[in-house]
Amino acid sequence: MPDPHQLDALLRPKSVAMVGASADVTRIGGRALRHLKEVGFPGEIYPINPARSEVQGLRAWPTIESLPVVPDCAVLTLPAEAVLPTIEACASRGVKGAVIFSAGFAEMGAAGAELQSRIRNVARKAGMRLLGPNCLGLYNMHANTFLSFSGIFDDVKGTAGRIGLVSQSGGYAGEVVKSALDIGLHFGTWITTGNEVDVGLGEALQFLVESDEIDVVVGYIEGVRDRDSFIAALATAHARRKPVILLKVGRTEQGAMAAASHTASLAGSDPVYDAVFERYGAYRARTTEEMLDVAYAASLGRYPRGRRLAILTNSGGIGVQAADFAADEDLVVSPASPALQQAIAALAPHGATENPIDLTGQVANDPPLFARALDAVLASGEFDMAYCNVGLIAGLPFIRDPLLTSMQDAANRHAQATVALSVTAPPDMVAAYSNAGYICVREPARAIAAMAALAHFPAAWDRALPGTTALNDVPRISAGSAFSEKEAKALLLQVGIVSPAEYVATDRDSAMAAASAIEAPLAIKIVSPDILHKSDVGGVALWIHPDDAPERIERMLREVAAALPDARIEGCLVSPMVAGGIECIVGINVDPVLGPVVLFGLGGVTVELLKDVATRLAPVDLTGAIEMIRSIRSFPLLNGYRGRPLADVTALAEAIVALSRFAVANAGVLTSLEINPLLVREQGIGVLALDAVIETRDSEAAASDRQ
Repeated sequence: MPDPHQLDALLRPKSVAMVGASADVTRIGGRALRHLKEVGFPGEIYPINPARSEVQGLRAWPTIESLPVVPDCAVLTLPAEAVLPTIEACASRGVKGAVIFSAGFAEMGAAGAELQSRIRNVARKAGMRLLGPNCLGLYNMHANTFLSFSGIFDDVKGTAGRIGLVSQSGGYAGEVVKSALDIGLHFGTWITTGNEVDVGLGEALQFLVESDEIDVVVGYIEGVRDRDSFIAALATAHARRKPVILLKVGRTEQGAMAAASHTASLAGSDPVYDAVFERYGAYRARTTEEMLDVAYAASLGRYPRGRRLAILTNSGGIGVQAADFAADEDLVVSPASPALQQAIAALAPHGATENPIDLTGQVANDPPLFARALDAVLASGEFDMAYCNVGLIAGLPFIRDPLLTSMQDAANRHAQATVALSVTAPPDMVAAYSNAGYICVREPARAIAAMAALAHFPAAWDRALPGTTALNDVPRISAGSAFSEKEAKALLLQVGIVSPAEYVATDRDSAMAAASAIEAPLAIKIVSPDILHKSDVGGVALWIHPDDAPERIERMLREVAAALPDARIEGCLVSPMVAGGIECIVGINVDPVLGPVVLFGLGGVTVELLKDVATRLAPVDLTGAIEMIRSIRSFPLLNGYRGRPLADVTALAEAIVALSRFAVANAGVLTSLEINPLLVREQGIGVLALDAVIETRDSEAAASDRQ
C-alpha cells in the first residue's frame, strides 16, 4: 500500500510546477496559476511553458527537466496524450506528487484505461503520488495551497474552515462549496479524486480524518475501489470520534448505472454501503442540503447524550409539526414531568406545558421568557436536546435585542447543550444566534433532522467495533464447489444450524421407506448441485401425503431430468412439513469490493414485497444480531404480536452470528449463502433450516484475486 503521509506533497507542498501554465486566465492553465498566486502560496511556483519566458509575472521554464530544483508537486494542465511523457519526466526528476486535470483516460474506454495504467505504473515505480486524472484538483487553505482551476472562489473568497470535503466528482464538489458559502460554511480542505489512478477516496478521507485542522469530514461517493483504505479511514474516524457525513449515490438501479459510467467508477450494492456506514458510524445524508445541515450542526461540536427532544415554540401549530418531524427521525418527544410542567406554567400560565411546550404570544410582551423556559427544560435533565421555534419575532425591532441577549446568556449557561433554533430574521441576526452556539436552521424539519444526525454520532462512537475473532472452528469451503441442498444443510450443521430429519429417495422403494419413517405430510425437493432454483423446474412439492410420495417422487425425477438433461440429479429430498413458527430469511452476500455482509428479514414473499430487511457487515456479535432482528418493521411478529407465542429470538441471533463468522472465514471463495426459510420456532425450541443454497466463486477467479 502507498504511504498516505506522502499526500503532503499534494496537500502541503513546498514548491509547485505548473505544467501548461498560461498567461490567459480564462484557460485552465491560466486559472490554476492565478488561483495559486492569489491564495498566497508560500512556496516557489515554477510555470512550465516552452513558448514563453514569463507567465503572469513569474519566470517560466520550458520543461520539468530544465528546472533548477525538484518541485514537490507538479500540476498538469495538458492534453491526454502529453500526460504520460510528462509523468515520466517528473518521475525521472524525483517529483513527489502530481495533480492531473486532463480527461480522456479510463472514463473513455479500454484505450484510455490502458494509458491510465501506464501512468500509474511509472508513478508507483518512482514513489510519486498522483491525484486524478479527470479531476478538479484540490485545495488546502490551511497551507495556502490551491491546485485547481475551479472558479469556486472567484466571487466569494474561501477561508481556512475546519470542515473537509473529499469527492469523486469535481463538478459536484464545486457545487457543494458554493452552496456552503451561501450559508456561511467554509471547507478548509477540498479533494476531488476523479479517476483515482493512485490516490483514491479512502486515502483522501484518511488525510482529512487524521488532520488536526479538520473537525468534520464530508464525502461524496460513487463507488469505493479500495476497501482497505476506505475501511481504515472510517475506523480512524470512529476511534477519533470525528463525524463523517457521506452522500452515496447509486441507490437505485438507474443511479448505479450512471455512477458506473462516470469517472470510470463502479457502484457497489447499496445495502452493503449502508452496512459499512452503520458499522463505523458514518452518517449517510440523503441530499446535499441535509449533508450541509449536518456538517454545520456537527461543526458546533455539541452532541446530545440520547434521543429525547424537548420542543419549545410560541405557536401551537408549529409545535405539532415539530413533533411529527421528530417522530419521522425516531426522536423521543416524551412528556415533561409534573415538576417541569409546573415550572413552565409559572412562566406561561396560558401555555401548553407537556411537550411540545407552547409559550404562546406572551413572548412578544416578555422576550426573555423564551430563555427562562429553555433554562428550565435544560436544567431538568429530562431531555437530551431542545428545538426552539422563535420565528419572525426574532427580527422585530422592539423584540429582537432583548430576545437575542437573553438567549445568548442562556447559551452561555448551558455551554454543552444541543439546541436548534429556527428564527426568521436578517442574516446578521441569524449569525449572532449561531455564534452563540445554537444550530440555526429556519425550516423545522431540517433542523430536527440535523439534531437526529448529531444524536447518531455519539451512539455510534460509544459502540465498540468488533474485534478480530478466531475462526479456527469454522469450516472452510473451496472455490468452484457446487452444493446441493442436502450438502448445504450438512455444512450448516457444522456451524450449529440444524434441519429437520430428511431422507434422500432415488426410486419407489426408497421413497416408500422415507414416507413411512416420517408419517406426516411431506416436502419433496429435487437434489442437485446444478439446480439452485428448484421450483422453477418443478423440483418442489409441498404438503404431499405419505401414500402419494412414491408416485410424486418418480414423476419429479422424470420431469426434471427431461427439463435439464445435463444436470446431476442425486434424487429427491424428503422431509416433514413443519407446522408453526415464523419463516425468516438469513443470507450472506460477498460484495466484490466491500466484502461479506449478513442479511436478515422475514421469509417468503414478504422479503421481496416489502424489502423489510436488515443488512450488516460481517461478522456480527450476538448483540449486533439482536439489534438486526429488532430493527426490521416486522419484528413484532417475532415478539408476541396479538397473542402469538414469543419466537426464539436468541436462537435466531445465534444462527446469524454463526453464518456471519462462516462468511468471514470463506470470504475469498463464497459468493452467497441463503437460508430461506429459516423457521424460527417458539422461545426455547430453536430454529430449523428448511432450505439452503450456497454459491461459490469460480476457482480461477478466486486464485487470480489471491495473487
